[in-house]
Amino acid sequence: MLQFTKVVLRLFHFPLKRLQGIFADRFSHNHWGLTRILIVIVLLQFSCACSSTKSGTALETIPRSERAGLAILNFKNTTAQERAMKFQPWEYGLAAMLTTDLEEIGIFNIVDRERLKDILGEQKLQYSGLVDQNTAVRLGKLIAAQYILTGSFSEMNGELRIAAQIFSVEKGIQLGATSIVGETKNFFLVEKKLFVKIIGFMEVMLSEEEKAKIVKAVETQSVDASLKNYSGEMAMVKAAELKRMGKREEAVRLLREAKERFSEALEYDPNYQRAKKNLATLVMAIPLTL
Repeated sequence: MLQFTKVVLRLFHFPLKRLQGIFADRFSHNHWGLTRILIVIVLLQFSCACSSTKSGTALETIPRSERAGLAILNFKNTTAQERAMKFQPWEYGLAAMLTTDLEEIGIFNIVDRERLKDILGEQKLQYSGLVDQNTAVRLGKLIAAQYILTGSFSEMNGELRIAAQIFSVEKGIQLGATSIVGETKNFFLVEKKLFVKIIGFMEVMLSEEEKAKIVKAVETQSVDASLKNYSGEMAMVKAAELKRMGKREEAVRLLREAKERFSEALEYDPNYQRAKKNLATLVMAIPLTL
């Protein structure tokens, strides 16, 4: 116990002899063992308090004004050319899935994707793909984000590989990089494993129960449903751009295509709530654009 106390005190640069002197006048030699125990208890409590300052109690709802900004770029599709188009929707989709999971923690402000895309365009940077450390830091400062998450993925013969990097803008360093591999049909599990790795790099403390809650929250287990849905979401994003450019007819055409994609997604998975919400939104929105 005494040796442990010495180690902990050294970590906090607190001289053990001084602490012994403080208690020398108040405790006899016979009580010094009890004093050591009390010291360790206090230090352990202090250590626990320090470890929770970054993330708080996980899944707490921290006020938006106190949350750290996190920007998530689209994931670059590096799948071989003959199969690249099929999996293109996951450039947007993987980022969206991670956004949902990281938002659930309740300690990050996820940077609005439209705002992020506009700034990337102004800086002539790609919205999808890995960026180097200097670019990540520069981008983070422009959008007032403390963290930048970027990555890539590839699919080959039923195997999905997702790579990701997380950068700290304030420290100007890469916090971590990882690559997760799994069966394409289990893409949702691969994404969840990536999520767990990412929060580890960011030192987010989740209890096993809290982690399990997020990992079990799968939007769909159907590859085809997921690809159809995110194809529709990408069409909606493009339609919004065209509308801002005054190309109303082209925007309406894309919205109709998006509606078809969401309907197809629901044919593969009738319980796909994200696709249901997207379809309901378009059913209401399209008449207003005519």
